[in-house]
Amino acid sequence: MKTKVEVLESGATKLTVTIEAAEIDARIKKTYKDFGAKYRFPGFRPGHVPRPVIDSNLGKDAVRSTVTDELLNESFPLAVDENDLNMISQPKFGDVEGLVEEGKDFTFSAEFEVKPALELSDYSPVHIEVPFKTASEAEIDEQIEALGNYYYDYKNAPANTKVKQENSVEITLVVKDDKGEVMESLGAEDRLYEMGQGLFPAAFDEALLGMKKGETKSITLNVAENPCMMTSILKDKTEEVTFEIEVKAVKKKVAPEVTDEWVKETLGFADVAELRVRMGESIEQQKGDIIPRIMENNALFALQERLIGEVPAVMAEEAERDLLQNFFTQLQNQGATLDAYLKAQDITADKFKEDVKLQAVDTVKQNLALDAWARHAGIEVSDEEIVEEFKNSGAQDPDALYAEWKAQGRLHIVREGIMRGKALEALLAEADVEEVETPAAEENEEKPAKKTSAKKTSKKAAASDEEAPAAE
Repeated sequence: MKTKVEVLESGATKLTVTIEAAEIDARIKKTYKDFGAKYRFPGFRPGHVPRPVIDSNLGKDAVRSTVTDELLNESFPLAVDENDLNMISQPKFGDVEGLVEEGKDFTFSAEFEVKPALELSDYSPVHIEVPFKTASEAEIDEQIEALGNYYYDYKNAPANTKVKQENSVEITLVVKDDKGEVMESLGAEDRLYEMGQGLFPAAFDEALLGMKKGETKSITLNVAENPCMMTSILKDKTEEVTFEIEVKAVKKKVAPEVTDEWVKETLGFADVAELRVRMGESIEQQKGDIIPRIMENNALFALQERLIGEVPAVMAEEAERDLLQNFFTQLQNQGATLDAYLKAQDITADKFKEDVKLQAVDTVKQNLALDAWARHAGIEVSDEEIVEEFKNSGAQDPDALYAEWKAQGRLHIVREGIMRGKALEALLAEADVEEVETPAAEENEEKPAKKTSAKKTSKKAAASDEEAPAAE
């Protein structure tokens, strides 16, 4: 097989493939033999059918048509892979010289768009920020405060306190169906009810807002129009439900004072000092798990900012489809729904779609930026490395999987993945890393993090402390 690659004035790539006559002749001979064995021809034994008989029964062009289709389907992906062409559009075939003929070469061509080879504005080492590996006193304080809030208790608010969204309420509740009959199983006396949990309809919470101790209220809601966990059990039982509410007390959450005595009784540590040590160790362990990922992400975003040129829309769309497919697969595996996810994240469906689109563009930009970094650094991937990748894939028969991917012309995908992994490792090895204080959650939401007690280190110099994270 001979191939020729041209870049047309339109920017499209034209790939011309020529199959030599010897291959054509061998294919035609084999196909006649296969047809003679596959089909029944009266008066002839399988595998011993003359060509004229096959042509007469199946059509004079049946064999040549079959060989032509097989060659197009088999040779095109191999030619694409052989020339390391990464298509981003469907090929448009043209210049096909009819059907194959014995004793003649067969030539066809296809035009398609390929992944652009964009460049970076700067190939110097990237500057990235990561949290200190050690736990700061502020981080330990934040974790201990969160721990105290976990072991909260309830305290009665003054009698004139109005119910707010963040409160819990002690109520007596009577629930009636659309016939006015009391539904005993849903009522309660002196029940502690926490606002905003979605157990009861949102309108139920709204009715409680502003009420005070001793006040009563009655509200009637349509079951179908107020979906929640509570109304889900009322379907087919009643169209409306009436809640008669009496507020017995407004409650406030009160976190315990984290003292030596409380720590010993509740958590089993000797004192607060030991708790702080254990908290620090836990924070540092968590940092050890996430800092490599933070380094990768920050390095990729820094490199992405240097990319010159626009991301092809078709690549962004494909990345978006991949992200959505992976997302919904994870949801399905977890037995969750999109609605539940959106509610947990407190975002709308439109905001979710917008975020996925932006993430898809970022993904493509980062990949193209890594490609540019790899070309500039002269990073290459050997055939042996590709074979090794299949051996380490966990496949039951890696050799068969390799052969399948090779026949389908997909080895360039593996080559590209290995190359980008190498490029990311090189990027991180050369990076200028600055350790910064991790901002508290409140500060992080209100303003950019302040860079206090910053320490700069070269990634190469830090190699003795920890190995560069492996690229995925």
